[in-house]
Amino acid sequence: MSINKVVSKHLLMFLFLVLSFNVFAEKAPFKVFETDSLSIKLSNDGTGIVKDIKCNGCDFNFVRITHNSKASIQGVEVSVLQARERAGQPCMVSFNSETQEVQYIRW
Repeated sequence: MSINKVVSKHLLMFLFLVLSFNVFAEKAPFKVFETDSLSIKLSNDGTGIVKDIKCNGCDFNFVRITHNSKASIQGVEVSVLQARERAGQPCMVSFNSETQEVQYIRW
C-alpha cells in the first residue's frame, strides 16, 4: 500500500470521526446570528430577549428566550442564565425565524 493511500485513509477516518461528534440541536427552520457584542435581557426565570438581531429576510430585530432555549459553553450545555455573563461579548445565537424563539446561545 502506498504512503498516499495510507495517509488518505487515515485522514478520511479522522474527518469522519470529528464530523460524527458534530451534533446539531437546532430544529428547522432556524437561522444563526453571530455577534461581537451580545445584547441580552434575561429574567431570573430564564426568559428574556436578545436584541439587535440581524438576518436576511427577517422583519424583526429581537428574539425571545423561552424555557425551551438552551445555552452551551464550548459544546457543554449550561443554564441559560449564564448567558447574562456574555452580555457585551462575542456569542452565537440560533433561533427559529418563524416564531422568533431562541433555540441555542453558544460561546
